[in-house]
Amino acid sequence: MRKLRLLARRPRSAALLAAGLATTALGLVAVLSGEGGTEAIGADHPASNTEIVTAYNDGWIGGQADLRGDDNRDGRIDEDESGWNCRTMGNRVCGTRTVPDECKGAGAASELCATVARRPAYGWRNPDGSRVDNPDGRAQVRDLDEKPGTPEFTAALRALDAEWRAHH
Repeated sequence: MRKLRLLARRPRSAALLAAGLATTALGLVAVLSGEGGTEAIGADHPASNTEIVTAYNDGWIGGQADLRGDDNRDGRIDEDESGWNCRTMGNRVCGTRTVPDECKGAGAASELCATVARRPAYGWRNPDGSRVDNPDGRAQVRDLDEKPGTPEFTAALRALDAEWRAHH
């Protein structure tokens, strides 16, 4: 009886070592066999990482970008590639693009004009503490002095687009 109490109070180091080694061995077998949790997913829903979308990736593996949905393999998912999601990426405008009234007659710059016109009002704080607030894109395009379809109009749109990108 006394020996049982002694064993219950102080386990021997050999028993602890054996238990630790057994646990480690079972964990190692599970990791190496690839059975770590996939049985909960089931046959109807195989394990997949396609729900994760990376918009930009600098990691190159074997001379190719490691990015699903990057059809041209340039390291970015652009708008017309298979990995693009219009609800979560870019300007979040899905479907056919209609040209706003402010962009009528913009010619080759109509796509850039439509992109600038769809942007919401935004602002930023300068290093000196002053605040800059800009109206929405439609108002910015309407306020341009340049005539749509001219090279000056295209240059002004590029400047508005560059300013937006610099502050977002």
